[in-house]
Amino acid sequence: MAATIDDLTPQRLGRLRSLLLDWYDEFGDDFPWRSGGDPYAALVAAVCSQQTQISRVLVLYERWIAAFPTLPDAAAATRARVLRVWGRGGYPRRAVALHESARICIERHDGAVPRDEQALLALPGVGPFTAAIVRCYGFGDDAVAIDTNIVRLIGRIVFGDLQPARETPPRAIERAAHRLLRPGTAARWNPALMEYGGRVCTPRPHCVGCVVAGLCAAAPRFRAGERAEPVRAQPAFEGSDRQRRGRLLDTLRDPANARGMPIATLVAELAPEPAEAKLVRALLAALCDDGLAWSDGGRCGLGERDRR
Repeated sequence: MAATIDDLTPQRLGRLRSLLLDWYDEFGDDFPWRSGGDPYAALVAAVCSQQTQISRVLVLYERWIAAFPTLPDAAAATRARVLRVWGRGGYPRRAVALHESARICIERHDGAVPRDEQALLALPGVGPFTAAIVRCYGFGDDAVAIDTNIVRLIGRIVFGDLQPARETPPRAIERAAHRLLRPGTAARWNPALMEYGGRVCTPRPHCVGCVVAGLCAAAPRFRAGERAEPVRAQPAFEGSDRQRRGRLLDTLRDPANARGMPIATLVAELAPEPAEAKLVRALLAALCDDGLAWSDGGRCGLGERDRR
């Protein structure tokens, strides 16, 4: 790295903060979980945001909150109900983790989402980013949240790296993120960086018109014609096991299969070719291992089996 954390002089630091916060105040989105001071809403939003574009997060968040408006509502739901509400939100293990987190909060944290960072990190599916979002939006703490957009933005502005996801050490990003945060502004600062990284300092950055281009260590390199080497692309979805898993879950989510269905029927619907039957059965077994489905006595269903 050509630049270091020591290049963040007080003057440059203050200017960066002001410019990015001003940009956010003018152009930032006003999502409901950012200003309500509701730890449960912040937890739901943070889990919905994991590996998901913000344009899809709001729809998923609103669907969840409509179905489970409070923490006890989520904790009391069946796993099958949770997975049906999650629908095609992607990465359905997040729904299971959120459901289990709600149960743990009710049972071990006096019916509330905990404020303590270590207690949050002990919840299923909660990592440093999710814990920071809960503390920041839910409790007003000065917690530093770091997602892929923030890594890209900080790595370029502070260190001059074009592809920080591969080039900037995570520890350096973390140190810079803590130094950049102006005390008392986390609820504005975190989303300011997320949105600026997602809308301006994108993988192919929009340096023309960037409000911090004059302070960005990477800007001269981009102006000179250098390009960020793309991070390895995700494998194609079409024809993948992820797509097959999604179709399998769609079948199990069908209200007609609310009490389960014969495995043979499931296989016949999803594997028209005999050679595919083994793959469908293997995917069903994997879903069961992940807690997304059950299989028993030649029948299968969504979530956990209803023994009533």
